[in-house]
Amino acid sequence: ASMAAVRSMMNYSAFLARPRSNPPTPDPAMVEQWRTRLASGGELDEATALSLLADFGVPVAAHRIVEKPDELRGAADSVGYPVALKTAAAGIRHKSDVGGVKLALQTPEALHAAYDEMSARLGPRVVVAAMAARGVELSFGLLQDPDFGPIVMIGAGGTMIELLKDAAFAVPPVDAVEARRLIDRLTIRDLLRGWRGEPPADLDALSHAFARFSALVAALGNDLAEIDVNPVIAGPDGVTAVDALIIPRAAACRQNEQE
Repeated sequence: ASMAAVRSMMNYSAFLARPRSNPPTPDPAMVEQWRTRLASGGELDEATALSLLADFGVPVAAHRIVEKPDELRGAADSVGYPVALKTAAAGIRHKSDVGGVKLALQTPEALHAAYDEMSARLGPRVVVAAMAARGVELSFGLLQDPDFGPIVMIGAGGTMIELLKDAAFAVPPVDAVEARRLIDRLTIRDLLRGWRGEPPADLDALSHAFARFSALVAALGNDLAEIDVNPVIAGPDGVTAVDALIIPRAAACRQNEQE
């Protein structure tokens, strides 16, 4: 056990001493605006979470908030069919568990029918989002390490995240070169490079997206309790973050006090 600890420390020292290029540098005024928002104590809904990612340069699915039926058509026309419909009701962190996600709705009629059913159960506030193109599902995440502070994670995503337990970790921020090294450690790297005739994913786009995510965590990690960006779709035409759960530290502390 002591040798393993020494080896870990040596590996971490090598990590800190490795050559670095230029991790993304976010705009300080934008960072301060988000820090103020996170400190307010309220949870972030999906649309706000995706906006946070987008502000740091992570590509996200086009989406619109809808609160009444007559806004559906305009929202869907804006993002383009087919669309996904997801509940935006407050306090629902795992939408699929409550039947709060409908995918690949092809027509206005299908969208309205899905909305009528979902809003009757979960309330009128929803997100209408563009469906992501086909690709490999990954996840980006944040872990709060008691020794090293905020740590970023990239790994398998979608429904396979818990089954595969395939992930790589780093202290943020990382540049695109280091992000690519992390990706190359994953078991799903073969899927990303193209498997059985599937086109390879744009690994440069994925590396840059994760580097930008790491810049977000480096800037705001102390203000956050949890980030789970899943799935992130990596395909031949780029990368899209489809869904995100972001819990501010202030909101998590408030919930713990209430419990």
